[in-house]
Amino acid sequence: MQLADKPDLFMTMAAALPKSDWLSVGSLSSHTQLFSGDIVEVEVYDSEGLVKGLSFTLEIVSDQQGEPQNWSREVAQYINTHIPLMQAGKFTEHGLIVAYRGNEIYACSRSGINEVVINYNCVAKKQAHENHNDQGYDYIFPVNHESYHAGDRVLHLATGKVYRCKPWPYTELCRLGAKNHDQYEPGVGLNWQTAWQELDS
Repeated sequence: MQLADKPDLFMTMAAALPKSDWLSVGSLSSHTQLFSGDIVEVEVYDSEGLVKGLSFTLEIVSDQQGEPQNWSREVAQYINTHIPLMQAGKFTEHGLIVAYRGNEIYACSRSGINEVVINYNCVAKKQAHENHNDQGYDYIFPVNHESYHAGDRVLHLATGKVYRCKPWPYTELCRLGAKNHDQYEPGVGLNWQTAWQELDS
């Protein structure tokens, strides 16, 4: 995790701010799978543009850390610990907590912060594309899974293989592979062969 040195101005503002409402300025995806080598870029904006002093990056060092619930919680906890103008989590009857999934990013209403943008530098996927481009594929699973059509070829990074989506009526099962229906995940799901055909390397 890298965070530029915060100017004293921001710390002074945070200390002077009265207790006030927190405004939602962004959210942490609970569905984006990342891999070792990928980078999460958290960009904080106010009315004048990017606030470099509050923006930071998180480098994913293991595939386990890249699980959606893991990296998003790590970003939320970092915000809560190091950026006094912002908080991340879910508001409950017990206050703000960092949840397993679906955490929001909030800013003090008088801080001037109006947006937080999460960008993904998917180094692992770029490398996979370079290593597998001779196989040919249309998507890297599960990116754009809702758009899969019969005949589409999908690269599965974990297995390193390419799978073709079967014709109707099985096409809909291809689209379900990444939405809490992991039994249809190509190559690894319990019922993956119902939806997919493995292509020869």
